[in-house]
Amino acid sequence: MFQSKIIMDGQLKNFQSPSIERLIAIIIFSFLATFTISRLMVYLVLEHLMPDFFLTIKGVHIHHFAYGVFILTVISFYFIIGQPTSGTKRFRWATAIYGIGLGLTFDEFGMWIHLEDNYWIRQSYDAVIIITLLLLNIAYRKFVWRWLKEIYRLVKK
Repeated sequence: MFQSKIIMDGQLKNFQSPSIERLIAIIIFSFLATFTISRLMVYLVLEHLMPDFFLTIKGVHIHHFAYGVFILTVISFYFIIGQPTSGTKRFRWATAIYGIGLGLTFDEFGMWIHLEDNYWIRQSYDAVIIITLLLLNIAYRKFVWRWLKEIYRLVKK
């Protein structure tokens, strides 16, 4: 648990929240699970091993990154407006849903960066690796910085 202060109702209050590491673990798990399941489902649909459930409106295919952006928008409003109590089951569920939105969005990162309908483009995999490493660095920043300082100290000798 870490302690912090927050302004609520015009007053400075202390609050405790679950460890950053646990919350980021929830995000990483839901992010990677969503990415993996999305890739698997698209592959199964394209190989006709699963029914085509892709949403198409007036001939326009709605890619699942649009669902991810929608989920990220809604969950961001929930965190900002709803101010869920940190450490509650509801907060952890919202954190997992955030990871799902992130997974849906960055699964098709290469498509929206190139504006091409090429789902299997390499940049999507790179983006998922970078996001995962970034989240791990945030979760374990103390250990990472301590390790980097130790390496710097050893190299400097």
